[in-house]
Amino acid sequence: MEHSVQLGTQYYRESICARLRELRDQEELPVQIIEFQQGKRWIIDCQFNDSTLEAAENKDMVQKIHRYYLANALADTILHHWEKDHVVKILKKRHYLKQENWQLLLNKALDYLNRGLGQVRGYRVNRKTNLVTQILSCLDDSAVFDIEGFLRFRAQDYKNEVHKAVDFAVDEYIIEKEYEEFIQLLKHFVDSQKPKLDWLHVGMTAQGKFHLYNNDGVKVTHEFLEDYQLDNVHELGYEDLLVSALIAVAPRQITLHIRYDGYKDTLQTIRNVFGDRVQDCQGCSLCEKF
Repeated sequence: MEHSVQLGTQYYRESICARLRELRDQEELPVQIIEFQQGKRWIIDCQFNDSTLEAAENKDMVQKIHRYYLANALADTILHHWEKDHVVKILKKRHYLKQENWQLLLNKALDYLNRGLGQVRGYRVNRKTNLVTQILSCLDDSAVFDIEGFLRFRAQDYKNEVHKAVDFAVDEYIIEKEYEEFIQLLKHFVDSQKPKLDWLHVGMTAQGKFHLYNNDGVKVTHEFLEDYQLDNVHELGYEDLLVSALIAVAPRQITLHIRYDGYKDTLQTIRNVFGDRVQDCQGCSLCEKF
């Protein structure tokens, strides 16, 4: 049984041919690969010649299997090569982004694409399956497949996923930059403040309510926070109040008596702002109050 499929590409000949040769060697795919150039484009003529009895008796099924292998090779090329090129192309159009940040944003976007925006297990596998299904649909209609044409006109859902990943990466990057600038501003403010205490101890309950103590074990929460702030705690949030209080006091040393995992972001902000002024208590009588 003989049949052929012609693949057209301008940029991905080497990748497609390398993947097809792997399939031919590993899966014993009965295909002869003939490459020739037409202007700027390459034509990859995939000639299948299967002389087995099974192929003679089940021509349609064997052709479907051959096309499935082709679709896999094309999907691999898209995921490993075109996807990266397309992300860079999108980033170049975002003129507000500096070129030195493209690699970081590229890595973020590809990470999103590979693990899923919602961290869905097996997301890349599902994405490849969708691509293979779309490619097979095209191969069922025609024995000629143009990879760039497919990506331009037939793969809109897939391209939307790529755009969505780039948007997430850029948004996350901007938020991170704004956070870094905010932390630098707070550090500058703290460093310019005269410390109101040499040492401040911070305890926090499981509900997120914090208490401040001086080095003599005396509670000083109200001393450094206005009553109206404590009255509006539900509006402001205990964790924001804690950071505000520490910045207002600007102590030379801070000891954290906090054993709960729910406040990692707040604690990281405190460590980022105060640096080596912060230490964690490993257990004491004050810790037992919380």
